[in-house]
Amino acid sequence: MWNTRIETVMSEVTCPGCGLSCDDLRLEMDNGQLKSLENGCALARSHYSSAFDTASKGAEIKGKGVSLEAALDYGAELLSSAHNPLFAGLATDVNGMRATLELADRCGASLDHMNGDALFRNIRVMQDSGWFTTTFTEARNRADLIVLGGKQWIDRFPRLIERILHPAESLFSPPDDRQFVLLGPWDAAALPDELQRLSPQVIPMQLEQLSDTASLLRGLIAGRPVNARSLGNSVGSQLEELAGQLKAARYSVVSWSAAELDFPHAELTIQNLVDLVKDLNRTTRSAALPLAGTLADTTSNQVCTWQLGYPLRTGLQRGYPEHDPILNRYQDLLKRQEADLLLWLSSLSPQAHPPATDAPTIVLGHPGMAFDNAPDLYIPTGIPGVDHPGHWYRGDSVCPLPLGQLRESALPAVSQVMTALNDKLQHFAGL
Repeated sequence: MWNTRIETVMSEVTCPGCGLSCDDLRLEMDNGQLKSLENGCALARSHYSSAFDTASKGAEIKGKGVSLEAALDYGAELLSSAHNPLFAGLATDVNGMRATLELADRCGASLDHMNGDALFRNIRVMQDSGWFTTTFTEARNRADLIVLGGKQWIDRFPRLIERILHPAESLFSPPDDRQFVLLGPWDAAALPDELQRLSPQVIPMQLEQLSDTASLLRGLIAGRPVNARSLGNSVGSQLEELAGQLKAARYSVVSWSAAELDFPHAELTIQNLVDLVKDLNRTTRSAALPLAGTLADTTSNQVCTWQLGYPLRTGLQRGYPEHDPILNRYQDLLKRQEADLLLWLSSLSPQAHPPATDAPTIVLGHPGMAFDNAPDLYIPTGIPGVDHPGHWYRGDSVCPLPLGQLRESALPAVSQVMTALNDKLQHFAGL
């Protein structure tokens, strides 16, 4: 349920600062301003600081202030004259995305999230061969061996150790008995303090070697004749040990952040990690835990999938959905000049600016946004979970969490702006 009652002290607040969506924050308010925040990480503090330290401002046409009504009229005019609009960014809550899809359907727009590259490294693997994944709660309560690929997850999901990997308590697997293995460009002598306390096994390697590592582990687990030392003698002996640990584990978890795997054909690395999990499930229990959800990429994709039957990177130009994860990448649509209007949606971050383009640009965004080059139209919107209530999907895709309202605000929600634009387009069309 939504919390629409604004109080001086708000507890059990859901934070949209990252895909973990921690729902144990406690905020104290004073006359509509943030006085204190408990349980939040650095990302949470940055998110709420940028929200409460931003002065409310009005809509702008090419950098000049206008009324909201005039901005909506101009936005409807731009949309009605576009033949192939692109709706990108898409950082909003569930209701905002639902209204965005309704407007996109009327306009015949293409859809892509600002995190589309990272999102589709995972989605393409799921589309091609399927996968076996777990949830945050299941990993928290059952994992006894956790293998983490890469190293940026500790910065992208700051409370992952506290909330999931090594919580204060769990139901079926004592946290202190868990084994942790780090695969990636780690220095075992310079681990962060919170990682050192876990006494992890560190197998240093470049990110591009994760795929070969997963392949070697699969061969070792299957008993095939493989040269485990092809990545180096020390790494080879560690991989042989890890293969034995994975076979003996009651519930192993293999995790990664696709946003970090920013190199050509990284989806093949994810494919090998997923196939490693599949192999393990022949004799024991194992699951993958892809880490995602930043800036509502999981939320936007969930809504798009249930509304259209396809995930993002789908076009609606022909009156029905056409999904193509390669051709509908928003950067390429702009580069090829196939989009004649960009509608950029970013209600969660003032730093997530639209890309430079010659196409007319509409920005519905965080009220703290400042532009070097003003877009054709900027409408500041309310921040979900601060200025208005909403819902948001956490990174494991299974759990929608409520975002409560923290202050009174005159800023319209994204869903309200999208609905108003849709109504004005219907009026232009004489419907």
